[in-house]
Amino acid sequence: MRTRPIKAKLRTCSLASALWVLLSLSVARAATTVTITVDTRTVFQTMHGFGSSERVFDDPHVFNNFNQATGRTATVLTTAQQDVILNLLYSQLGLTRVRPATDAGIETINDNPDPDKTDLSKFDFSWKRNDAHIDYVKKAMARGVTTYFLSPIVLEPWMTDTNPREYVEWAMAILRRWREFGLKMPYYSVINEPGHPRSGLWSGQYILDVIKLMGPKLRAEGFKTKFVITDDLNASEAYKRCQIILADAQARRYVGALAFHLYDEPLSRVAQMKELAEHYRLPLWMTEYYQSDPFGWANTMHELIANYNVSAVDYMWGFFGEWSHAAWPGNELISLVNSGSRYVGHTLTKHYYVMGQFSQYVRPGFRRVKTDSTDDAVKVTAYADGGNLVLVVINSSSAEKTVQFRLNGIASLTRMTATRTSATQNWNRLADQVVRESGFVATVPGRSVTTFQGFKS
Repeated sequence: MRTRPIKAKLRTCSLASALWVLLSLSVARAATTVTITVDTRTVFQTMHGFGSSERVFDDPHVFNNFNQATGRTATVLTTAQQDVILNLLYSQLGLTRVRPATDAGIETINDNPDPDKTDLSKFDFSWKRNDAHIDYVKKAMARGVTTYFLSPIVLEPWMTDTNPREYVEWAMAILRRWREFGLKMPYYSVINEPGHPRSGLWSGQYILDVIKLMGPKLRAEGFKTKFVITDDLNASEAYKRCQIILADAQARRYVGALAFHLYDEPLSRVAQMKELAEHYRLPLWMTEYYQSDPFGWANTMHELIANYNVSAVDYMWGFFGEWSHAAWPGNELISLVNSGSRYVGHTLTKHYYVMGQFSQYVRPGFRRVKTDSTDDAVKVTAYADGGNLVLVVINSSSAEKTVQFRLNGIASLTRMTATRTSATQNWNRLADQVVRESGFVATVPGRSVTTFQGFKS
């Protein structure tokens, strides 16, 4: 007699529990739903691309080993093996920028005391001092590189800040050498990290003097080369030197970009360089940095582009030997592997794949456009070029998020392709997203970078 009432009670409790579970799931789903709004009618900086610094393959620094007979690295890559690395960096990853890291030794002793009379017999442009970099840049350009600039690591030991004319003689000899081999340098930096003791702590006044002397010489000889200032250790060091240079109207004529690195201070200090770049209407470049955490690097790229209007982002090294990866984790995109003096292959780092979520899709000439996200953990930058639209979405949280995208100001998009890098994925191609009524919905897992690319019907 009591069986049926008990069953009814159980049924009631079961129904109530099910409703509670459904309600909980609905609340949880609502809590993880994010709205991202894109408006292509509001535009910001023009993108100049992504790149890295470069050492030539047989530089002993690459593998940290040395062949006494050749004076070069003991680990040698064949031309075919080098081509594989070049293809991976420029054809596949889509880097369009490279910064050759030249060494001192071109003019070890001053050729003569007259900076207007250059004795080329006293100059040595061979190998990694200069000519090997010309060969590298030519190969990179054949694979899509559009921007390159020299930034000498150190100057000749006899150079001092008392005679910038001697520096100008030296630099002009280098640029003429590049032109002899068919390359007119588009940009040039006087010295890498002038605010670093290793480089010699060169003042803003010295760099200003060099630019004012060298600029007219460049134009007189048909060079269109512009100066990158000051390619410094960090934004604060760059700012104090750039202020001095840009205050001079004559020097400003020859400046093409403001550049800084990100070492030894918070990212927020970039704000002063953003303000300077906007005041003088010059592009802002971040030309060297590395991070051990690849997804931390994704967030840094986002912050630079979205918050500080940076137009170009360059990683520390495109490739380097495995010993470097152990000493400074994450400082190269491709890790070259050796066993003793034998080259045994390469490894594509997670940084390589994270960088590619930007560099493969956000091409030079694209304009960044306005975006808003209702969740600070889900960051997005968007780029438009005519009817093309690219979205780079970073989910910094550990939780999966459902994202509702609203696309304003761009018509006729019917689908979005999607590519993702996460802890377990490397450029995984996902199912296309159908665009309906200027919007679409997608799910992004925690700790991931997803790139959406729009296409018309």
